[in-house]
Amino acid sequence: MRLAALEAELGQLLLVGFEGTDAEDNAALERLLCETGVGGVVLFARNILSDAQAGRLTRAMAARSRECTGRRLLVAVDAEGGQVMRLGPDAGFTATFSAEELGESNDFTLTELEARRIARVLKSAGINWNLAPVVDVGCNPKNPVIVGAGRSFSADPLLVTAHARAVIQGLHAEGVLTALKHFPGHGSSHGDSHKGFVDVTDTADRCPELTPYRTLIAERLADGIMTAHVFNRALDPEFPATLSRATITGLLRDELGFGGPVVTDDLRMRAIERHWGLEAAAVRALAAGADILLIADDRLPDGGSAAQAVLTKIRTWLLSGRLDPEVVEAALARVRALKARLGDG
Repeated sequence: MRLAALEAELGQLLLVGFEGTDAEDNAALERLLCETGVGGVVLFARNILSDAQAGRLTRAMAARSRECTGRRLLVAVDAEGGQVMRLGPDAGFTATFSAEELGESNDFTLTELEARRIARVLKSAGINWNLAPVVDVGCNPKNPVIVGAGRSFSADPLLVTAHARAVIQGLHAEGVLTALKHFPGHGSSHGDSHKGFVDVTDTADRCPELTPYRTLIAERLADGIMTAHVFNRALDPEFPATLSRATITGLLRDELGFGGPVVTDDLRMRAIERHWGLEAAAVRALAAGADILLIADDRLPDGGSAAQAVLTKIRTWLLSGRLDPEVVEAALARVRALKARLGDG
């Protein structure tokens, strides 16, 4: 009976990307919203042509999701500013400052105002969850994916914390939820987890990288936290952070006291999919304490649905006893709590 009750809600654990710019005649999107019953969708530049088009798309998705599941839909995007801004100039949006530029200016009022401006753009486009700010401390100047892309505010953890606080306050003022990333830190790496396995055992400096999380969690400013696909032998000798119970449950929840939702970084990145496989990684992430599984591209090479494949694996692990129903129930409760904080719309 318990598993049957869970079955109807499992799709709420998924945040999934799709192809297309219109909800009409989009069979794959219809399946995600109604058959899979995903808890959220994540938009990329491929989905966004203009403000008006994005608004039509998100309104149609939100309405269809409510019809099929009776629940609100999380509509997420990476809107960090600078290079990582899915609503960019190519689609007619005004260019935005990067975290690096804001950090160099070191004007917290400017940072908050820029965050408010971004939030108004998101709200107009029907987006309610910004997968930002990046709180990675830029301690490795040769880091390619964070520092090299202008995504870190500073090498000083106190400045990272202060600018992240300003971003969160700006986004909250306009009714947009946030997610700190990439836990427990991606700023020390020499590699890019989009491309392959990243080991930070010899480069991670735990104290400064955790400072933003420790402070912002204590201030109750962390709506959600996104994991990094980085491996640190000092934290877990077997798994990267996204799949590590020692890192998510032990460090983030028990030591730092975070009780909100944990969202994985994209499970289809090479650092994860190539080494563990999508489905196995998804259930391991849930078992480790993650609540929302991010799948940036639902299309599998064979034409199937990544989201459906993951749900099948979750069901198999639940039925076999390898995945504790209490863990899934706790994850679903955190998703419901996050959705309860969505503004009108």
